[in-house]
Amino acid sequence: MPVTDPTESPVDVAKRFVRHRQPLLAIELLEPWVEEYPEDAAAWSTLAAARYELDNLPEARIAAARAVDLRPDSARNWCNLGMILRKLGNLYEAERVLHRALVVDSSYDRARTELRKIHELRTGDRSPISEDDFV
Repeated sequence: MPVTDPTESPVDVAKRFVRHRQPLLAIELLEPWVEEYPEDAAAWSTLAAARYELDNLPEARIAAARAVDLRPDSARNWCNLGMILRKLGNLYEAERVLHRALVVDSSYDRARTELRKIHELRTGDRSPISEDDFV
């Protein structure tokens, strides 16, 4: 997948790699980038996504947590961390983080979907849960 725009940032190129199921290329691009620009929340978030795609959940968790530290106002970052924690089996921590995503943005449906998955894991119940169960 060649770079078509020479002004495109490495983070944007890495996002394309992740979207096109080439997470290793994204990681190769982003690891040196976050060393040079450690305050780039988008880079850390994309690095988390690439590591997640490779099922490297412990490293994905580290990158997602860094993205949250840098941009705690991003419901997406909180939700990404919650999804990784759920996959790691840390349901309590995942639930806490996903609730934080909803505090940041109460309309962020992906956080609700992740909370529903945790509810299903805990109860085996696939019935819808009410709005009151989330916040």
